[in-house]
Amino acid sequence: MIAWAVAFSACLHAQTVPVGVLDAKIVPEQVATLSFQTKGIVSDLHTDTSQRLEKGTVIAVMDKEKMQQEREDMELQIRRERLTKKDEIRKLEQQREKLNFYLSLSEGERNYARELRPENASEASRESIDDINERIELNKLELSTIERRKRLDFDTKHEPLTMRMPFTGRLQYHFPMPEHPERPFEYVQNPAIPFATVCDDSSFYITVSISDTDISLMPPESFSAAVSLPGGKQLTGSFAFRRVERNGSRGDMLVYFFRIPEQMHATAFQMLGSTTRATLYYTLEEGCKRVNKGELLTHPSAPECEDWRELVHLVYPDYAVMLITERDIILRPQTAASGSES
Repeated sequence: MIAWAVAFSACLHAQTVPVGVLDAKIVPEQVATLSFQTKGIVSDLHTDTSQRLEKGTVIAVMDKEKMQQEREDMELQIRRERLTKKDEIRKLEQQREKLNFYLSLSEGERNYARELRPENASEASRESIDDINERIELNKLELSTIERRKRLDFDTKHEPLTMRMPFTGRLQYHFPMPEHPERPFEYVQNPAIPFATVCDDSSFYITVSISDTDISLMPPESFSAAVSLPGGKQLTGSFAFRRVERNGSRGDMLVYFFRIPEQMHATAFQMLGSTTRATLYYTLEEGCKRVNKGELLTHPSAPECEDWRELVHLVYPDYAVMLITERDIILRPQTAASGSES
């Protein structure tokens, strides 16, 4: 009876209880995989991967010299098309001027202005002048859009050849670094193979998938997680949020995210992509308590009970089972259990 009283007294104080050890991952706030869709010569490679890079920073450029040559060709083509359009506009304006002058003459005067007379007599009308005006306006509109259209087409084609940081974060390459990465080098990897991975290192999380219904019904903010590190250290995380994620053929999974403190970000970054295990902890709410299964089995009524819930009901009639772990059973007052169920 003394042992039972001591255990009961200890359970009245707030405790953090290990719930179990689960498969876990270390993930950043967000991550992006970057690839070049063609093979070619890579230049302007950002070689310092030890520091975080700002959004928009150029990581690498594919076929820079070829791109510069195509840019020069585009500029020449823009100039040629401008001149062609301007010539067309000038010819139309001259045609309009002659036609206006011809229409301003009398019938007798027109007989002496044969060089101004249109070859097609039906063109000598105000409607023809309106048509010329419309063609002039159309050519002016095309002239104003030549540069914008050409540059848009150029950017659409060449923008994928300039790799930039999609957000502020850290950079990792997926290919063997050449001896002199600051110089242009040939990149022959298959486009399906990532060129680099970028991770947003503003936050890192320990993630675990929860399949236990009892755990999913408990207050999530009372959970925490820890990953064991060499030398007896731990990578810890406090609950941040949870969400449902699709996992291929396995269907949906409920995933808990535990935010890692900033002072451990460097360690978390080194563990990205590794397989690890995390201990899930639960902080008991006020009034809840933890009972050791071994001690509970020493109760005289234990042999008569078919399961843990029946035994708990006999030993602690004012409590309900909240969670059964490998070693312990977490209990909460019946009033709290009734309120939660309602």
